[in-house]
This record gives sequence, structure tokens and C-alpha cells, in this order.
Amino acid sequence: MTVVYRRLLAHRSFAIGVGAVALSAVALGMVPLSLILSSGDSLACRAAAAGAFGLANAVGVPVQGALMSRVPARWVVSIGAGVSCCFMLLVVASPSSTTRSLLLAGAGVSFPALAAALRASIPRSFSEPAERSGAYALLSVAFQAGLAMGPTLAGLLVISAPWRLTFLVIAAVIAAAGFLLAVTMGRTESPLPASLPLPLAGVATFARILAIGALVSVETGSLTVIVPAVADAAGREGLAGPVLAGLAIGEAAGALLYGARPVPDIRRARLLTALALTASGYATLVIVGDRVVLLAAMVFVVGWMSSPVAIILTTALDVVVPPRLIASAYGLVVVAAVGGAALGTSAAGLVVERSGGVAGAAIIATAVVAIAGALSVRHIERRTKSQ
Repeated sequence: MTVVYRRLLAHRSFAIGVGAVALSAVALGMVPLSLILSSGDSLACRAAAAGAFGLANAVGVPVQGALMSRVPARWVVSIGAGVSCCFMLLVVASPSSTTRSLLLAGAGVSFPALAAALRASIPRSFSEPAERSGAYALLSVAFQAGLAMGPTLAGLLVISAPWRLTFLVIAAVIAAAGFLLAVTMGRTESPLPASLPLPLAGVATFARILAIGALVSVETGSLTVIVPAVADAAGREGLAGPVLAGLAIGEAAGALLYGARPVPDIRRARLLTALALTASGYATLVIVGDRVVLLAAMVFVVGWMSSPVAIILTTALDVVVPPRLIASAYGLVVVAAVGGAALGTSAAGLVVERSGGVAGAAIIATAVVAIAGALSVRHIERRTKSQ
């Protein structure tokens, strides 16, 4: 199992790139909680500032991905990191909440799209399918681990130091991540071949990939409501954070296991199997009730079962999307995931508030995965066989 990962991590440029992606995800995960826990403004203002950063980042990722098809990725990453870092420093000096929100929007839209840049470089660095699958797994693990560590680090800093110091740390982490990846890609980046626009069949298949990714993220977003609701019903509100962290741990474990195993190149069958496992995991949440320990175990299992979906979808991009458009396409996949998670959180909140329980939200999450299963990517198999 570890042989593939040893080979991948022996590739120095890729190993440094994975570390840079993890650092950027740490910074990305720090921003919302740092704002929510900061003092001086109302909770509504702090939440609005966090939302401004998140929405701007969702716009910035595909824009930067599109730029990478025309400009070397190292320049896009390094300039984005520098600009985002400057905006974060201005946030520290900003005296008003309105100005702070605008500055955070600027920091979000320019936040370096390191994951998209590294994702686009993987097919050029690794030619064997097993190596690519393992590389995508490591990329997923690095990003998820960073997102999980970010809020923890932010909580520790805000509690022990002024919130402005937290944003100085965030600016430093962004700069370090951007520098690492830019230097790495400067050594290995090669010009991409010109590519034709996607044919209509490719556009339809890519649209299905986006839809499946968004639908799976809807269920992930629902956990943001389901977990605190169960913890509150059990009188253990303080355990909501650690239980949600179990989702990231499960996703990391599942991604590492899936990425290390050689599997047949039949993406539709693998995707349907992964979605079926994911649906079964969410279905079990119906029986959780107010048992926090059982919930923690099931959240871990859900993360473990659902993690292959993201790897399968990102692998499919190599077949559906021309190499020059990979970074932009991956950025759109990220945006779809962010939007799906937000929709899932909102829908689950409405259901839990009206019903007073989490069973309804769990049932909806299961149904959403079933819909995703119906959106098969059959064209991928055909194109793979023709290559």
C-alpha cells in the first residue's frame, strides 16, 4: 500500500507542492473562525465578513485557473499570494467593519489557487494511472488536513492573543505557501500544448461531473447542522467540533486507502459503487438519535466511504478536459463543492429547525446521493477505451 506513496513523495517537487497546498488550506480554514471569534464587531458583521471572503474565493479559484491556461501557473500563484497577503495585512490595520469586509473580499478573490495549480501539473509529472490516482489522493488528503487544522489553530491563537495577530499569521502562511509552490513549479513547469475547445459531449459530461460533486457536497454541508444538533440534544455542545473533525480524518483515511490500491479502469462502476457506499453511510445517521459517540463513529465512516468520490471525479477530468483547461475545470469543481455545501447547510438547518430532529436531514442527504448516482458519466468509459 505504501509503495506508491513512497514513490510519489520521493518526487521532490510534488512533495513540496503537497506541503504548499496543505499550508494554503490551513490559512483558508483559519479565516472564518478567526473572524467569528474576534471581538469589536457584532456577530452579524463578523459573519458577513467571513461570507465575503468565502464567496470571493469561490469566484477567484476558477478565474485563476483560467489564467493558468494562458500564463505560467507559477506567476499566477506567486502574484495571487502576494496580493492576498497584502490584503490580509490591510485587514489588520482596518478600523471599520465595512472596510474590513471589502478587504477580505479582495483577499479571497486573490487567494492563490494552489490546489488547482498542483492538480493541473499531476498528469505532466506522472504517467502511470496508479501514480496519478495516488497523487490525487495525496492532494485531497493535504487539502482536507489543512482545512481541519486551520480552525483549530485559529481557535488557539484568538484565545491566547489579539485577533489582529491571527491575521498576521494567516498572511505569513499564505506567503509561505505561495512561495513554496511557485519555486517548485518554476523548476518543473513546461508549456502546455494548445487544445481545442470542449465538444458538446465533453461539455455535457463535465456538467455531470460538476453536478455530482455539488450533490455530494450538499450532504457534507448538512453535517454542519446535523452534528451540532445531536450534540446539543445530548447536552454535549462542546463535542461538535471534534466530531466534525472526524469527518476530515475519515476522508483522509479513505483517500489514502483508495489511492494506494490498483483498481480496474472502469470509472462509471467505481463511481456508482462509491456513491452507493456514501448513501448507505448517510442513511445510518437516521438511527443516531442523541448518541454523540455513535454519531462520531458514523461521521468518520461517512468520511471514509465518501472520499473516493472526489478522487474519481478529479481523475475523470484528465479524460474529459484538455490539459490546458484542467486548472480552470478543477476550479469550477471546487466552486460547485462550495456551493453544494452551503446549500446543504441551509436546507438541513431548515429541516432540523422545523422537525426538531436530524432524521429528516439525514434522509434528504441520502436522497441527494441517490440522485448523484443517477447522473452517470458513461462517456468517460467510452473515451478511455478509445485512447
